[in-house]
Amino acid sequence: MPRMILASNRLPVTINIDAENGRQILTHSIGGLVAGLKPLQENSDALWVGCPGVTPNEGTRRKLSERNLVPVDVDAEEYRQYYDGYANSAIWPLFHYLTELSSFSSEQFVAYRNVNLRFAEVIAQLARPGDTVWVHDYHLMLLPRMLRKMSLDVSIGFFLHIPFPADETFRILPHRVEILRGLLGADLIGMHTYEYTDHYLRSVRRVLGIEARQGKIQMRSHSARVEAHPLGIDVRAMGNNSRSPEAESYLTQMKRTVGDRQVMLGVDRLDYTKGLLLKLRAVKRLFERSPRWADRMLYIQLAVPTREGVDAYQNLKREVEQRVSEINGVYGSPIRSPINYLYQTVGPAQLGALYRLADVCFVSPIRDGLNLVAKEYVACREDGGGVLVLSEFAGAVSELGEALRVNPWDIEGTARQLERALDMGFGERNERMSPMRSRMIQNDVHVWVKRFIASLGNPDEPVSRVPPMVQSSVLAETLSGEFSVAGKALLMLDYDGSLREFVNRFEDAEPSENIIELLTQMGSLDGVRVFINSGRDHRNLDKWFGEYPVDMIAEHGAWIRTRENPEWNTLGELQTSWKPDVAEILRNYEERTPGTRVEDKETALVWHYREADEEMGNWQAMELTSLLETSLRNEPVEVLHGNRVVEVRQQGNTKAKAYDHVVERFGPFDFALATGDDRTDEDLFNHVKNEIYTVKIGPGSSAANVALSSPSALRDLLWAMLQQKKSLR
Repeated sequence: MPRMILASNRLPVTINIDAENGRQILTHSIGGLVAGLKPLQENSDALWVGCPGVTPNEGTRRKLSERNLVPVDVDAEEYRQYYDGYANSAIWPLFHYLTELSSFSSEQFVAYRNVNLRFAEVIAQLARPGDTVWVHDYHLMLLPRMLRKMSLDVSIGFFLHIPFPADETFRILPHRVEILRGLLGADLIGMHTYEYTDHYLRSVRRVLGIEARQGKIQMRSHSARVEAHPLGIDVRAMGNNSRSPEAESYLTQMKRTVGDRQVMLGVDRLDYTKGLLLKLRAVKRLFERSPRWADRMLYIQLAVPTREGVDAYQNLKREVEQRVSEINGVYGSPIRSPINYLYQTVGPAQLGALYRLADVCFVSPIRDGLNLVAKEYVACREDGGGVLVLSEFAGAVSELGEALRVNPWDIEGTARQLERALDMGFGERNERMSPMRSRMIQNDVHVWVKRFIASLGNPDEPVSRVPPMVQSSVLAETLSGEFSVAGKALLMLDYDGSLREFVNRFEDAEPSENIIELLTQMGSLDGVRVFINSGRDHRNLDKWFGEYPVDMIAEHGAWIRTRENPEWNTLGELQTSWKPDVAEILRNYEERTPGTRVEDKETALVWHYREADEEMGNWQAMELTSLLETSLRNEPVEVLHGNRVVEVRQQGNTKAKAYDHVVERFGPFDFALATGDDRTDEDLFNHVKNEIYTVKIGPGSSAANVALSSPSALRDLLWAMLQQKKSLR
């Protein structure tokens, strides 16, 4: 029976030594990763591989084994070089754009490689054929390739829990080639946002010279996919903790202490990526702008200890404490201080109570892979109240669009947003909080686990292959003979990007005289049916081709019009109740992204960004796709990210379905050819497999038999086939 093997730097438990008797004690770890993976590991026979903190004795090993936990033994000095050294002195600061804090040591990289290899050896001893290995985070970025080179019969997934930086920053890393190739050993590489996946793919292209097609990188032994899977939180557990008797008692006590003041809350690890000093500067500026808040607001800053043995963190602690003391000294009074600074770890109940207490949650990292604090605060606000002030450099900002966004370095702008949050009425607070909370519930950590595993092990994922690119004259020699002698022939021709070149404005793509002449002559041949099988609106197709001897299928199989029946008919029931809400979202992206247009079809809505700035358009398209997939999960629609378009269409409308209808009504055919250039055509190519001739237009992976370089090459092919058939008449 295939199993899951989880691999992370640390196990979900830590071995501590009892100071009195020297006994080893297992302590449960906390955190987003543990919360997400613990149910998966406990409710199955999944194994978890990681470092336990200290070398376990025989009794502790037995306890770990009973829990399906497998320790990786690493020498203390080598672990220090690997963890405090390369992982947290090179990768961590660089990936958070803090290049001045990065240090690169060849000795530390050797330790990093050795520990990754030790993990690989332990997993190789455990793995059975068909198992899945899921590797987590920046400590183990070499592990996927090491496992791949061992030729294990396993699926390999990797998830990065921190940002992946832009390629110009990543390329600073001396061991950049090894890191990139290490990740490419995985079948699926997951990251929190599309921005991070884009950064990774750009680095692969610039450093390794390997191109990606639609997030897929073709290796010799396998295809590596790169996808965005933002981590969720355990919403139910957060709610239970925040409403527990202990939380209620703490909340009551805190309300008495706070009195009539509003509460602003900050919850951060004491890490230089969290922007604590900038946060304090913004709070001070708020008091300078509006002194009333020094008396009417209490800012609670919880700073969770981390990496206390590292000099940079000790220096940060001293500086934060000094800044807090200075602000309280200026704006406080003998009986009341505006800032309550807590350097400690609090339990889940206390944390939940603090989230419920806080009128404003101030989350302002200078760079963060995701930031679960923002999501936890939203999840705990069942009352619909509270305001989230969120840094635009936190990965979670792409999912929490209703938060008040801030640039941490813009002290004045941040102070204004803080005051806006404090002054905000309950009505607006609820309008902002409610949709974010719904989103957190729909995309909790358990959904994250299921989606990643489903994507990693999806047996229906089409095999990634690149069809051979051929010359139109060579392909004509192959097809013309069979086409010429066929009594009944079918040509299903995609339009945009296939029969006709793309244009910036979708409404400017009317057919050229060459295309009209080609279709007229081809459609006039006895026994030949020419179908324009397009995603275009049926009104456009009617205007362009209505008077010519061709048949038409519009909107990816939703509508059909034949020469025998010039009226348009639907291929199924129309369901369009979702369109107004989707139209509002697309119009919003149209307004904030110059060079984009929204096209309204009967059964679909399309956001075109061909005229937009390439960087901006791609970024907005990825964000929009993620938003639509999340918000439309329960609607009868599909979200397609195609060639410079994002389309939302009625579910069930496909070119494959239209093909079946045509064959059933007009077939069987002695010869059939289908062409296309993008994802919507792959529905048809995968459906027919090798039953008919299929041609992909343009480069890239596809299920088609062969590929032609361009629409002009396709037109050359069709002209050659036409002339050959006419010559035999």
